[in-house]
Amino acid sequence: MGKNTPGLDHKRKEEYIKLHLFNELRWLLSATTEWSIQDQLNLAIVGYDVQVYAMDSAFLHARALFEFFVQPTNDNHYGSNEFLGRGAVLISSSYVDDWKGPLHRYLMHAQDRSCPAPLKSSGVEKDLNKMPVDFAHEILKLWKEFEERLGGSSDAGDQKLQELGREKRKEAIRGANCVVNSTVAQQHAKERGQQLKPVFVFEG
Repeated sequence: MGKNTPGLDHKRKEEYIKLHLFNELRWLLSATTEWSIQDQLNLAIVGYDVQVYAMDSAFLHARALFEFFVQPTNDNHYGSNEFLGRGAVLISSSYVDDWKGPLHRYLMHAQDRSCPAPLKSSGVEKDLNKMPVDFAHEILKLWKEFEERLGGSSDAGDQKLQELGREKRKEAIRGANCVVNSTVAQQHAKERGQQLKPVFVFEG
Protein backbone atom coordinates (compact mmCIF):
# COMPACT_ATOMS: atom_id res chain seq x y z
CA MET A 1 0.00 0.00 0.00
CA GLY A 2 1.45 3.38 -1.01
CA LYS A 3 0.66 7.08 -1.14
CA ASN A 4 -1.28 6.75 -4.42
CA THR A 5 -2.20 3.08 -4.01
CA PRO A 6 -4.68 2.62 -1.15
CA GLY A 7 -5.71 -0.91 -0.20
CA LEU A 8 -8.30 -2.60 -2.40
CA ASP A 9 -11.32 -4.53 -1.20
CA HIS A 10 -12.93 -7.11 -3.52
CA LYS A 11 -15.24 -4.56 -5.12
CA ARG A 12 -12.36 -2.25 -5.94
CA LYS A 13 -10.26 -5.15 -7.16
CA GLU A 14 -13.07 -6.06 -9.54
CA GLU A 15 -13.23 -2.47 -10.77
CA TYR A 16 -9.46 -2.36 -11.19
CA ILE A 17 -9.44 -5.46 -13.41
CA LYS A 18 -12.52 -4.39 -15.35
CA LEU A 19 -11.54 -0.78 -15.95
CA HIS A 20 -7.78 -0.39 -15.64
CA LEU A 21 -6.04 -3.70 -16.32
CA PHE A 22 -8.45 -4.46 -19.15
CA ASN A 23 -7.82 -1.04 -20.67
CA GLU A 24 -4.08 -1.78 -20.80
CA LEU A 25 -4.60 -5.27 -22.24
CA ARG A 26 -7.12 -4.34 -24.91
CA TRP A 27 -4.96 -1.55 -26.31
CA LEU A 28 -1.79 -3.62 -26.05
CA LEU A 29 -3.30 -6.43 -28.12
CA SER A 30 -4.98 -4.11 -30.63
CA ALA A 31 -1.87 -1.96 -31.10
CA THR A 32 0.30 -5.06 -31.44
CA THR A 33 -2.06 -6.48 -34.04
CA GLU A 34 -1.96 -3.21 -35.99
CA TRP A 35 1.85 -3.23 -35.80
CA SER A 36 1.92 -6.80 -37.12
CA ILE A 37 -0.46 -5.99 -39.97
CA GLN A 38 1.64 -3.02 -41.04
CA ASP A 39 4.78 -5.15 -40.80
CA GLN A 40 3.23 -7.77 -43.08
CA LEU A 41 1.84 -5.29 -45.59
CA ASN A 42 4.96 -3.10 -45.72
CA LEU A 43 2.99 -0.28 -47.34
CA ALA A 44 5.80 2.33 -47.26
CA ILE A 45 3.34 5.18 -47.82
CA VAL A 46 4.94 8.55 -47.03
CA GLY A 47 3.14 10.17 -44.10
CA TYR A 48 1.32 6.96 -43.16
CA ASP A 49 3.48 5.86 -40.25
CA VAL A 50 0.84 3.78 -38.50
CA GLN A 51 3.33 1.05 -37.62
CA VAL A 52 5.39 3.47 -35.52
CA TYR A 53 2.33 4.78 -33.71
CA ALA A 54 1.15 1.23 -33.04
CA MET A 55 4.61 0.20 -31.79
CA ASP A 56 4.80 3.09 -29.33
CA SER A 57 1.32 2.33 -28.03
CA ALA A 58 2.08 -1.37 -27.65
CA PHE A 59 5.28 -0.63 -25.73
CA LEU A 60 3.54 1.80 -23.39
CA HIS A 61 0.74 -0.62 -22.47
CA ALA A 62 3.14 -3.58 -22.22
CA ARG A 63 5.35 -1.68 -19.79
CA ALA A 64 2.37 -0.81 -17.56
CA LEU A 65 1.25 -4.44 -17.46
CA PHE A 66 4.75 -5.79 -16.84
CA GLU A 67 5.03 -3.42 -13.87
CA PHE A 68 1.73 -4.70 -12.49
CA PHE A 69 2.50 -8.38 -12.90
CA VAL A 70 6.16 -8.59 -11.83
CA GLN A 71 6.70 -5.64 -9.47
CA PRO A 72 5.04 -5.24 -6.07
CA THR A 73 2.78 -2.33 -5.20
CA ASN A 74 4.60 0.93 -4.55
CA ASP A 75 3.61 4.58 -4.18
CA ASN A 76 2.81 4.93 -7.87
CA HIS A 77 1.32 1.67 -9.13
CA TYR A 78 -0.38 -1.48 -7.96
CA GLY A 79 1.34 -4.83 -8.28
CA SER A 80 -0.17 -8.27 -8.62
CA ASN A 81 0.70 -8.89 -4.94
CA GLU A 82 -2.26 -6.65 -4.14
CA PHE A 83 -4.43 -9.48 -5.49
CA LEU A 84 -2.29 -12.54 -4.77
CA GLY A 85 -1.24 -11.64 -1.23
CA ARG A 86 1.84 -12.22 0.92
CA GLY A 87 4.05 -10.05 -1.25
CA ALA A 88 3.73 -12.51 -4.14
CA VAL A 89 4.24 -11.26 -7.67
CA LEU A 90 4.51 -13.19 -10.91
CA ILE A 91 7.83 -13.97 -12.56
CA SER A 92 9.01 -13.06 -16.05
CA SER A 93 12.74 -13.68 -16.38
CA SER A 94 12.65 -12.36 -19.96
CA TYR A 95 11.32 -9.00 -18.81
CA VAL A 96 13.38 -8.65 -15.64
CA ASP A 97 16.69 -9.95 -17.02
CA ASP A 98 16.62 -8.61 -20.58
CA TRP A 99 13.69 -6.45 -21.63
CA LYS A 100 13.03 -4.09 -18.73
CA GLY A 101 16.04 -1.79 -19.13
CA PRO A 102 15.81 -1.16 -22.89
CA LEU A 103 12.01 -0.84 -22.81
CA HIS A 104 12.14 1.78 -20.08
CA ARG A 105 15.21 3.57 -21.42
CA TYR A 106 14.05 4.01 -25.02
CA LEU A 107 10.34 4.47 -24.30
CA MET A 108 10.68 7.07 -21.56
CA HIS A 109 13.88 8.89 -22.51
CA ALA A 110 15.41 10.48 -25.62
CA GLN A 111 18.39 8.13 -25.72
CA ASP A 112 20.89 7.56 -28.52
CA ARG A 113 19.27 4.83 -30.62
CA SER A 114 21.97 4.49 -33.26
CA CYS A 115 23.38 1.23 -31.85
CA PRO A 116 20.68 -0.44 -29.74
CA ALA A 117 21.55 -3.72 -28.03
CA PRO A 118 19.40 -6.63 -29.29
CA LEU A 119 16.87 -8.24 -26.99
CA LYS A 120 16.45 -11.99 -26.61
CA SER A 121 13.17 -13.78 -27.24
CA SER A 122 12.92 -17.58 -27.37
CA GLY A 123 16.65 -17.77 -28.05
CA VAL A 124 16.49 -15.30 -30.94
CA GLU A 125 17.99 -11.81 -30.86
CA LYS A 126 15.75 -8.99 -32.07
CA ASP A 127 15.84 -5.20 -32.18
CA LEU A 128 13.47 -3.49 -29.76
CA ASN A 129 11.32 -2.23 -32.62
CA LYS A 130 10.59 -5.84 -33.62
CA MET A 131 9.35 -6.87 -30.17
CA PRO A 132 5.64 -5.88 -29.89
CA VAL A 133 4.31 -9.40 -30.50
CA ASP A 134 6.87 -10.95 -28.12
CA PHE A 135 5.92 -8.52 -25.35
CA ALA A 136 2.21 -9.13 -25.90
CA HIS A 137 2.54 -12.92 -25.79
CA GLU A 138 4.51 -12.68 -22.54
CA ILE A 139 1.82 -10.44 -21.05
CA LEU A 140 -0.89 -12.92 -22.07
CA LYS A 141 1.08 -15.70 -20.39
CA LEU A 142 1.32 -13.65 -17.20
CA TRP A 143 -2.36 -12.68 -17.39
CA LYS A 144 -3.39 -16.32 -17.65
CA GLU A 145 -1.13 -17.25 -14.73
CA PHE A 146 -2.69 -14.39 -12.75
CA GLU A 147 -6.14 -15.88 -13.43
CA GLU A 148 -4.98 -19.33 -12.35
CA ARG A 149 -3.48 -18.02 -9.11
CA LEU A 150 -6.73 -16.24 -8.30
CA GLY A 151 -8.70 -19.40 -9.08
CA GLY A 152 -6.50 -21.43 -6.77
CA SER A 153 -7.58 -19.34 -3.80
CA SER A 154 -10.17 -20.70 -1.37
CA ASP A 155 -11.75 -17.23 -1.30
CA ALA A 156 -14.96 -17.08 -3.37
CA GLY A 157 -14.22 -13.43 -4.17
CA ASP A 158 -10.87 -14.36 -5.71
CA GLN A 159 -12.52 -17.08 -7.77
CA LYS A 160 -14.96 -14.49 -9.05
CA LEU A 161 -11.99 -12.31 -10.03
CA GLN A 162 -10.55 -15.26 -11.96
CA GLU A 163 -13.72 -15.50 -14.02
CA LEU A 164 -13.63 -11.75 -14.65
CA GLY A 165 -9.98 -11.90 -15.73
CA ARG A 166 -10.70 -14.71 -18.15
CA GLU A 167 -13.68 -12.85 -19.60
CA LYS A 168 -11.62 -9.69 -20.09
CA ARG A 169 -8.74 -11.60 -21.69
CA LYS A 170 -11.18 -13.12 -24.15
CA GLU A 171 -12.75 -9.73 -24.86
CA ALA A 172 -9.35 -8.12 -25.49
CA ILE A 173 -8.37 -10.85 -27.96
CA ARG A 174 -11.70 -10.53 -29.71
CA GLY A 175 -11.13 -6.78 -30.01
CA ALA A 176 -7.64 -7.31 -31.46
CA ASN A 177 -9.09 -9.65 -34.08
CA CYS A 178 -11.42 -6.84 -35.17
CA VAL A 179 -8.28 -4.92 -36.18
CA VAL A 180 -7.40 -7.72 -38.62
CA ASN A 181 -10.89 -7.63 -40.09
CA SER A 182 -11.12 -3.85 -40.37
CA THR A 183 -12.09 -2.44 -43.76
CA VAL A 184 -8.79 -0.58 -44.18
CA ALA A 185 -6.59 -3.56 -43.33
CA GLN A 186 -8.55 -5.91 -45.55
CA GLN A 187 -8.52 -3.46 -48.45
CA HIS A 188 -4.74 -3.09 -48.31
CA ALA A 189 -4.32 -6.86 -48.03
CA LYS A 190 -6.62 -7.42 -51.02
CA GLU A 191 -4.64 -4.96 -53.15
CA ARG A 192 -1.46 -6.93 -52.37
CA GLY A 193 -2.96 -10.36 -52.63
CA GLN A 194 -2.18 -11.09 -48.98
CA GLN A 195 -4.22 -12.85 -46.33
CA LEU A 196 -4.10 -11.44 -42.84
CA LYS A 197 -4.48 -13.74 -39.87
CA PRO A 198 -5.16 -12.97 -36.20
CA VAL A 199 -2.05 -12.52 -34.08
CA PHE A 200 -3.77 -13.82 -30.93
CA VAL A 201 -6.01 -16.80 -30.35
CA PHE A 202 -7.96 -17.29 -27.15
CA GLU A 203 -6.78 -20.28 -25.15
CA GLY A 204 -9.03 -21.16 -22.23
